[in-house]
Amino acid sequence: YLALFMIFGCVQDFGISTVVEDVEEILPTEVIIQSLVQPAETEQLDVLVILDTSCSMNDNYEQVSRGIELLKGDIETITFDYQIGFINSSLRDPYFIGPYDIMSTSIDILLAPYQLGLDNKEEGFHALYDFSFTDEGIEFLRETADKLFIFISDEDEQSSITPSVMHEWLKAEYDTVQHDAVAIVVTENSECEYSSINIGDKYIDLVAYYGKMGIDICTDWEAWLSDSTFLTGPIDYINLNHTPVEDSIVVYLDKIPTEEWYYLPNTNTVYLDFIPSEGSLIEVGYVINPE
Repeated sequence: YLALFMIFGCVQDFGISTVVEDVEEILPTEVIIQSLVQPAETEQLDVLVILDTSCSMNDNYEQVSRGIELLKGDIETITFDYQIGFINSSLRDPYFIGPYDIMSTSIDILLAPYQLGLDNKEEGFHALYDFSFTDEGIEFLRETADKLFIFISDEDEQSSITPSVMHEWLKAEYDTVQHDAVAIVVTENSECEYSSINIGDKYIDLVAYYGKMGIDICTDWEAWLSDSTFLTGPIDYINLNHTPVEDSIVVYLDKIPTEEWYYLPNTNTVYLDFIPSEGSLIEVGYVINPE
């Protein structure tokens, strides 16, 4: 027994210690980059309204005319060398009305939507693409003029052209001039009575490439249409499309980080402390956490 005691008594005691640590769950994140190029002053401008003329849009025509008439006045504070045209979203005859210019009257603009053919499909992207190759389109879309495309519809775009493909084509087609796009559509949380199929997601995705969001067609959008374009003059802010993690926001001017900015959560906007020069690239990167 003594021998056994000596053998077992000399064995080292081994203990098991358990350390409990809190491990923070790492959630997946998404990085968003938004950008804009500071526009130059507009000298020539072609404005093309791509209007859904299906039956459900009939009661929107008067508002469209008011909005374009107000826009016409805003344009004339910048340049008199402009023209405005309307096409429908299926190029169904008569598919083009215009051009209207400084000599056109309010009545001309008022009647324009009513003179377009009735749409049998809502394919705004396809209509713009096809129109650019028609005789009217070739004459109207001047090579030396900046371009403003205004899409107006109470349904989503229904052609096979994706927003990214449309954006790439617009960049290539109008690479020597400035161009901009505005979407007046049914948005999420719209004031319209709508279903999810009415939301203009493709139009909204297209204008996101130009640093903006869709405008709700069921609001009084006509008074501030020009504020949604490059016609407002130098830009010193970027409205963010998503709610950021504030500490993740970074701002670049021509690919160089800058600290001359601030963020206001109540407007979800990054404001610059300076006015970027013409042609400057402003980029805002930020992280959004999944809900």
